[in-house]
Amino acid sequence: MSSTTAPATRQRATRAAALRLRLAVIAAGLVLWEVLARVGVIDPRYASSPSGVLGGVAQIFTDADALSAIGMTLASFVVAFVVGTALGIVAGVALGLSALLREAYLPVVQLLMSVPKSVFLPIIVLLVGLGVEAGTVFGAILAFVHVTVNVVAGLDLIEPRHLRVGTAYRAGTVRLFLDVILPGATAGIFAGIWHGIRNGFVGVVIAQLFVSTVGIGYLVRLYTNNFQVDEAMALIVVTAVAIILASSLWTRLENHLSRWRGVRDEF
Repeated sequence: MSSTTAPATRQRATRAAALRLRLAVIAAGLVLWEVLARVGVIDPRYASSPSGVLGGVAQIFTDADALSAIGMTLASFVVAFVVGTALGIVAGVALGLSALLREAYLPVVQLLMSVPKSVFLPIIVLLVGLGVEAGTVFGAILAFVHVTVNVVAGLDLIEPRHLRVGTAYRAGTVRLFLDVILPGATAGIFAGIWHGIRNGFVGVVIAQLFVSTVGIGYLVRLYTNNFQVDEAMALIVVTAVAIILASSLWTRLENHLSRWRGVRDEF
């Protein structure tokens, strides 16, 4: 028992120490930022300050326009994530299981990953306009590309011997997919879903920041143009904290749902 609990205890201690170190660095950075702003080294009119940002957060959550922008962004993100991730999973499974489709279309998807996606924004604006649809379409495209690639990578993790065993036991196509292919590709699928969440949200905000007239991105641009630095920084901080919390929750969910993989590796 001690041989198994000792590494786990050390790992928890290391994580706790890392968390304390991370929080200490953040706290030191905030204190330094506040001091430099108060003594005039940093002009708070252009770079704000932690106290100013804190006041901006309170202002945002009492501002009907800001709350409306947050709601629009979240609604656009949900649609972009669902559409992009669903299509990405289907496309990834198809490319991962078919050698012909993989050879024909995977290089195209990989090319889209390497190209700066912002070049497609003018085309999207021409097709759907400057409203909330621009962010939704751009977010869906980013989610689709990253989900597809990760699902294909997950399917590549499936061991051929597992497929041979399933075939030897005369598993049909559906049973083979549900009992062998899907569990074996779990890591890639989970990674793909997380990339769909992250890139879908990033795509929505970027489109709103540059070409849209609604949402968080547009509001940040409006605050910046009006020299409302505290509110702009506060909105950026709130968005960053939301992404960090989502990442933490997703990691916990993934670890919980993937516990069987550790059990399997013991045999």
